[in-house]
Amino acid sequence: MQIMPATTQATRAAVGRDIACEMASFMRAHPSCTYADLRAEGFTSRQIDRYQPEAKNLADRLSTRRVA
Repeated sequence: MQIMPATTQATRAAVGRDIACEMASFMRAHPSCTYADLRAEGFTSRQIDRYQPEAKNLADRLSTRRVA
C-alpha cells in the first residue's frame, strides 16, 4: 500500500492571499476604477464587499506623499 502525500485542498489553502493588498494595488494603478473594473480584474462580489473599504484606505495611505 502506498501513501499519497498530503496535498489536499486544505493544505494548499494554508497560504492565503492578501486580497485587500491586491485590491489596493489595483486601485493605485487605476485611480478611477469602478465596481465593474474590480469584477473584471477577477475579484468576486463578496471580496469587493468585504475588502473594498480596507483596500481604499490602504491605497489612499500609500498614495499620500509625506512632506518633510
